[in-house]
Amino acid sequence: MKLSVYGKGGIGKSTTSCNISVALAKRGKKVLQIGCDPKHDSTFTLTGFLIPTIIDTLQEKDFHYEDIWPEDVIYKGYAGVDCVEAGGPPAGAGCGGYVVGETVKLLKELNAL
Repeated sequence: MKLSVYGKGGIGKSTTSCNISVALAKRGKKVLQIGCDPKHDSTFTLTGFLIPTIIDTLQEKDFHYEDIWPEDVIYKGYAGVDCVEAGGPPAGAGCGGYVVGETVKLLKELNAL
């Protein structure tokens, strides 16, 4: 099953997606929560700390995907939910499509999707 939660800011997407992720994980499902928020709302809620973004990790490795390991970008959260933070542009700074695209590309490379 793949599930996406999206919409305008401030409507409870992070809260809702965290609750869904935890509920599924507690029922034995393998869950990967991908945060796409510059504030790290959903991944912070699940892990209790600000995890590095995928785009920051890629920049540190000069976009050499082969130098990145799952443990560099995937962090264990509450109830065993795996968490990844794509990050995104600051509010009003434009579309985060590039960041999401790079995130999906890396996660496929790591066989995490």
